[in-house]
Order: sequence, then structure tokens, then C-alpha cells
Amino acid sequence: MMFHAIGDLAQSLTLRRQSAAAHSDVMRLTQELSSGRVADLAQHLQGSFGQLANMENQLAVNAAQRTASTEAQVQATVMQSSLEAVQTQLGSLYERALSVGDAPTNLALASLGANAEDVLGGIMSALNKGVGGRPVFAGNALDALPLTGSAQLLSAARNAIAGATDAAGIAAALDVFFDTPGGAFETDIYRGATEDMAPHRLGGGEEVGLSIRADDPKLRSVLKDAIMVALAGDENLGLPREVRQNLLRSSVTSMGGSIDAIIGLRSDLGFAEERIDQSITRNSAERASLEMTRSDLISADVFDTASALEQAQLRLETIYTLTARTQRLNLVNFL
Repeated sequence: MMFHAIGDLAQSLTLRRQSAAAHSDVMRLTQELSSGRVADLAQHLQGSFGQLANMENQLAVNAAQRTASTEAQVQATVMQSSLEAVQTQLGSLYERALSVGDAPTNLALASLGANAEDVLGGIMSALNKGVGGRPVFAGNALDALPLTGSAQLLSAARNAIAGATDAAGIAAALDVFFDTPGGAFETDIYRGATEDMAPHRLGGGEEVGLSIRADDPKLRSVLKDAIMVALAGDENLGLPREVRQNLLRSSVTSMGGSIDAIIGLRSDLGFAEERIDQSITRNSAERASLEMTRSDLISADVFDTASALEQAQLRLETIYTLTARTQRLNLVNFL
């Protein structure tokens, strides 16, 4: 009787171990089938994690490059939109200045001057745009708007031309104000950095620089043109109408060249945008390839896993059946 008791106990323990193992297999295989990934990577890769680690590292690098490319794309988009606004507003002022003719009245000049002040404000606002709180036309300055307000610029320009009595003298004074290295524009109006923003690294050894700053000579000319029209319409300067008309003619001649220069800037920026888009496309293709390779390393074969799961479930059901029969036989023997 003692012999049978020991045998029954051993059999019961064996069935429990087999049941636990089968249940564990069912749970593991179910997880693998639902997730598509093997549960035990060490066993699946036979302890060799080198290739998987390499894939993970390449994916991390790709993610960083993708982030850099996306940031560059956003910045370039904002810059392009801002330059488009500059071109549109200066173009509108140019067309209106042409429409008043060569000999506009004081009233027409005053109206055009008021419009020029509005355009100046709009242009400066466009050049003060930023991404995530960081201005895009301020070079490597992180938190400084590149330009002061239009009212301050107008006031400084009026002071700069004080004493000039003809259009040529006013234009020369404005040239000194805007273009002199270390002059009034650079010290009082432009607040950004004199160094360009660091290039964006796109991956594959490629980088792109978005280095247009608000102190670019082309953009200074745009501001100067708007200022000249505003001064031509300013009756408070006490300039004769002929001088004001000549000043307007000079600004009209200059605006045509400034618009072409802005178109050139936008074209160069468009080329950079194209390179960024190509980089994003390339990074996406590379990521897809890397993820596919990683998936091949860690994925569970659907058909093999489903077959193994079916076998594990059958084994577990068999163990349950044997356990139930054993328990019934033991009860009969006891009785």
C-alpha cells in the first residue's frame, strides 16, 4: 500500500510539472502569435545579439537624422513663407508706387507713405517669425528677435537723413545708415547674431545650411526701399514736393531690383528644401529596410507558431484528461 502511495505521488508531481510546462508553452506561443515576435530572444538568436544590436543602433541613428531633417523642413517652410510675405508686400507697394505716376500730388504721396509704413511693419514682422520660439532669421541667436519694431526703424531713419535737402542726399544717408559695417542698422535695429545657424545634418554625410539672416544685404535693401517710400510721403519732414517725388522715383527703381533679389533668395531656399525632402525620403526608405531586417531577426513564423500552439494546447488537454482519470482511479482505490 505504501508503494502505491509513493507511485501515485510521483505520478501526480510529474503530471503537475508537465501541465505547468504545457501551460507555459501555450501562453508563450499565444503571445508570439499575437505580437509576431519571439518571446525568448536569447534562445531564438542562440545568444548572438550582435546583428540585432547593430540594427537597433542604425535605427537610432536614422531616427536622429529623421528628426534633424524634419526640423530643417519646418524651418525652411517658415522661412519660405516669410520671404513670400516679404515679396508679396514689397510687390504690392511697388505696384502702387508705379500707379501714382511720375508727378504725384502731396495727397497721393501722403497716402502712399502711410501704406509704406504698414508694409514696413509687415515685412519686419515676417522676418521676425520663428519656430518653437526660436527666430529663423537671427543666425545662431536662440532667443532674440532679429529686428526691432518698425516705429523705431522709422525714427532712426528720420534722424539719419537730418540735414539732407535733396533726394540724392537722403538716399546717400540711408545707404550709410543701412550698409555701414558696425553702423546704425547693425547696432540699433538688427538684434540677431552675426554668425549663421549651424547646418542641419541630414545623414549620409550630407548637411544643409539655412543661413539667411535679417541683416542680409538683400533684405536690408527691401527695408531701405520701404523706408524711402515712407519718407517720400512724410509731410512733417518739410521737403519740397519735387524732392519727395524724386525720392519716390529712386525707391521705385530700387524696388524692382529688390524684388528680383528676394526671388533669388527664395529660389536658393527652394533648392535647400528639395534636398531636405530628398533626405526625408531616403531616411524613410532606410528606416523601412532596417525595420524589415530587424523584424526578420526577432519575428516568430506565423505558421510554425500556430502549429506549435495547436500541439501545445493538445498536449495540455491530454494532461488534463490524464490528471482527471488518475484522480478518479485513486478515489476508487481509496474506497
